[in-house]
Amino acid sequence: METNTLSQSHLNMDRISAIVDRLTWHFQQGNRSDSVEFTKLCTILSRGIDFAIANCETPPPKANKLPFLIKQMNHRRKTEDVPSSLACVMVLCISVKNACKFGWFNMKDSEEILTIVDELGKMYCTMGNLHTGFRFSCHSTVLSEIMKRFYPNMKLGPIIVLNQVNPGYGASIVDFNITKNTFQPDKKIWLLVAQTDNIETSACLISPREVNFLVNGQAIDKRSMCRMDHGPQMPTCLNSILKFGTNLVQAVGQFNGHYVVLVAYMSYNVVASLRPEHLPDYVQPVGGYSDSDIVEGESRISLNCPISFTRIKTPVKGCSCKHFQCFDFDNFVEIN
Repeated sequence: METNTLSQSHLNMDRISAIVDRLTWHFQQGNRSDSVEFTKLCTILSRGIDFAIANCETPPPKANKLPFLIKQMNHRRKTEDVPSSLACVMVLCISVKNACKFGWFNMKDSEEILTIVDELGKMYCTMGNLHTGFRFSCHSTVLSEIMKRFYPNMKLGPIIVLNQVNPGYGASIVDFNITKNTFQPDKKIWLLVAQTDNIETSACLISPREVNFLVNGQAIDKRSMCRMDHGPQMPTCLNSILKFGTNLVQAVGQFNGHYVVLVAYMSYNVVASLRPEHLPDYVQPVGGYSDSDIVEGESRISLNCPISFTRIKTPVKGCSCKHFQCFDFDNFVEIN
């Protein structure tokens, strides 16, 4: 397996060098650039860079030519009408941007590349404030309250990226990189979408109904308009549609409030992370019935859980619930 990986790495390095030379030819004076070939070369080069970064490889020999190519592509975008290849140029720019983070280029070239990518990104992303490598300890009040209140059996780990989206219609594109060295196989990567205007009820966990969420071009189940879950949602596990290298999370549509779109490692334990002995004692809600003439009579309470129809082990109910009937703690945690 190791020998196979090494051979693939060598082939990838050779492929990157060949494509860089061919793209350089496209920008040499007097050469006629073919748009179809140019588009294919950008796509293949992007994949090659992603493969090299995902496997934590050293920069290829001709990586120093990439800043020149990106600058030339940006110049052509400003001086010529090239809508057909613009999307592929953007994909390549995202891969090169991630290469900047892994030290492929000197500081001056990296700053120029990041400026170009930011300028291009504004053509595709019209809303949101992006934070990468966001620390949970920083500005964690809202996230901490959401996790504690609605996902007590999930533990938030390292945050990969966080996007704060403002109300209105638009598009939000977030890219992040996963390398084999940084990937944590014992934890899954999840997508959390929550409205932050009011987190008092679980309604804040309803995915915006006129927004499509996509990862690497694939619609996320229950978070796209063609198949939308209109109720509060659990975080969505992304492992099956992520890949080593560059990943893209897109959100396009009408946001009806302020939202946080979070991609992070989370660990999930059905019962162990929330134990019955930590639950507070039930207190009868203040207020009750408004009619003082109503007197509560005898009631019959079943010892079977209404969820599983099995004997209740730990009786619990909601803080504001006025019913006498309880349900079993373990059963409730399992279905939620």
